[in-house]
Formats: sequence, C-alpha cells, structure tokens
Amino acid sequence: MSVIKLEKYIQAAPAEVFLYFTNSTALRDWFCDVATTDPRVAGRMYLWWNGDYYTSGEFLKLKQNELVSFSWFGRGEPHATQVDVTLKKKKAGTLLKLAHRKLGGNSKWGEIGKGYKKEWAKALENLTSVLENGADLRITTRPMLGIYTDEFNAGIAQKLGVPITQGLRLSGVIEGLGAQKAGLISDDVITSLDGHEITGAATFSLYMKNKKAEDKVEVTFYRCAEKKTTSMTLFGRPIPPTPISGLELSKQVEPVYKQYESEIELLLIAASEEVCAKKPAPAEWSANEVLAHLIHSELGWQNVMTEIMGGHESMYDDWGGNIQAHIDGTVATFTTKAELFNELKNHDAETLNMLIHIPSDFITHKGKFWKLAFQANQNSYHLQSHLEQMRSAIQSTRGT
Repeated sequence: MSVIKLEKYIQAAPAEVFLYFTNSTALRDWFCDVATTDPRVAGRMYLWWNGDYYTSGEFLKLKQNELVSFSWFGRGEPHATQVDVTLKKKKAGTLLKLAHRKLGGNSKWGEIGKGYKKEWAKALENLTSVLENGADLRITTRPMLGIYTDEFNAGIAQKLGVPITQGLRLSGVIEGLGAQKAGLISDDVITSLDGHEITGAATFSLYMKNKKAEDKVEVTFYRCAEKKTTSMTLFGRPIPPTPISGLELSKQVEPVYKQYESEIELLLIAASEEVCAKKPAPAEWSANEVLAHLIHSELGWQNVMTEIMGGHESMYDDWGGNIQAHIDGTVATFTTKAELFNELKNHDAETLNMLIHIPSDFITHKGKFWKLAFQANQNSYHLQSHLEQMRSAIQSTRGT
C-alpha cells in the first residue's frame, strides 16, 4: 500500500474546509489534541494526540480554498510521507479528496497504512459533523464518570494520607452518575481503570476515548491510606441542544447562574463576616476565597469565549493550578463577603451580556459556535462543586 485515498462530500464552503486544514485552533476542533501551524509554503505543521503519537512536517503547497499539501513524519515511522487534500466546490458544499502518499519501501507500512486509513476515515467523519452541524463527535460520543477533579501532588497526598503521588483526585461527584452511584467521594484518588494506570488527566482522557455509555469499568482508588476497588457503569454525556443565537444561548445558561447566585446568597446571609473570612484549615479556602476563585473563573471563561470567537485559542502544557497570590489579592481588594459577591454577580452579568452580543457571522461557523455553546453549558458542574466547597467551609468554620 503506497497511497491511501478517501473522498468526502461536506455541506460547507471550500473556504471553511480549507481553514480547518490550516488553522491551529480549527485543527484541534476536529482532528488532534494539540496543533501549531504556520500556513505558508515551507511553514511548520506539528500535530499531537493524547497517547503520545505526534507528527511533524511542513506545508508543501497551498492554493487558497483548493489545495493543502503537507509532509507527515509520525513518531516511530520509517520515513516522511505526504498528504494532499484537494477541495472542489460541488452544489452547496465541497467535495474533499484526500491522498496520503509514499507509504512504502518498508515492511512496517502495511500495518501503518491500515491504521492511517481507519483514522483518516474517522477524522473526516468528525470534520463533516463539525462543519455541518457543529458537534464534535469526540465529545458527544464520550461517556462520563460524573466526577470533578482537582490538583494532586506530593504535598496533597501527604495531607490526605494517600501513599501515592500520581493519580486523579476527585473534588466531588455529580449526583446520579456513575461515580456517585459507585460510592466515590471527594478526595478519593483514582489510580487505575480496568487495570490501566491513571496518573492524571492525560492518561484518564486516553483511556476514556474508546469507552461508550453503559460500559462497566473496574475502578481502583485510594481513600486516605486504604486502597479500594469498585465497579462503575458509565453514563452518556448530556448534550444540550445548540441554540440558534447568542441571545438564546444566554437565556439557556442564565437559569444556572441565577440558581447558584441565589444559593450562594443564602449561605452568605446565614454566615457572619468572620465565618466567611475564616479558613477551615490552613491549606483550605474560606468561603470568601471560594468567591474570589469564582470571580477568576468567570473572567477566565470570558477570555476563552474571546479566543473561540477570534479563532486563535491558547494552548498550555498543563494546568498550572490556582495561584494563591491571585486569591489573596482579590480578597484584599474586595474586603467583605458582600463586595466579593457583588463582584461575582457583575461578572456573571457581563458573561450573559457577552453571549447576547455574539455576532451573527460567528454563529454561521457551526463548529465554533457549537463548541462555545457546549462549554457554556458545562459551567453548572464547576459551580456545583464550589458551592459544596463553600457550604463545607462555612459549616466547618462554625464548628471551630
């Protein structure tokens, strides 16, 4: 097998398809987990998938909205190959023809070529979904354990009494989903799924990408110093319907903001200024510090929305954790629970208004708008986790 050829008709303009083969952010939206590109002849192309496969190359030929040709040299492969993507306007869409060439000269290429054909077909199916209706099949078909995760390192392990320093630490579970039904709780640390070692978010994502709803998995985890194993059933991922406008998206997510603002307000009314400002333990956040974190999170989400709409999203090697100096600075600036809560409400209102003002031309990019809408609807999980953290902080502080 020296060449693999595939065709796909996509109901999207050639210019849109061309973008999704040349722009770093667009490539991540359907194809790979990390991408960096310089779309010009001899410009770089680097792609990486969770699981440590990567390929590097350069753009060989570019003809606006008609041709993208690039070299491909994947990890462990005998030599560089070449991918040619031709685009031709057909009716209201694009006929895409992909040829992966120069797969020969070594006995390894037989199996590698079979893998390429399977993965390219799968990827082009996802590209079609993203461009035609917005949905990223890597997300919509992926099941959920129903967990919130948090930082885990040697210091946290020592504090929890856990005899390992790598794993996936839970900050909470979602009621009614697999983890909660299996009995997992906050501060449990998952170390393996079906015998596959879980050292953190990357290995967890790699394992989960081939699972589906209703699969049963064996979960090994630590609760303090005790090692436990339990069976868990995976649930399908709830995917809210994609709204037709920014205004409708704002209306879709507004009830979540209002619900949690109301619950936070009730907690704050019932607690004194002293209780809200006091840490339950030296390494734990006070209720006021949780409010500061929620303020930072909302500002961060606004930055993410700006990047999605701008078409150039930041990439990070890992999550750097919550910076206590940032928390301290916010608490020192907004010195009362009321000031912190008002600041949070102002940013919530700003987010909702930002959604209302999403330009109509952005919404025509179905994949980008779907991604923004999907992420906007995930905020409830984050808010629920920190509401419980705030409630626990207040209750613990009252008891001291």
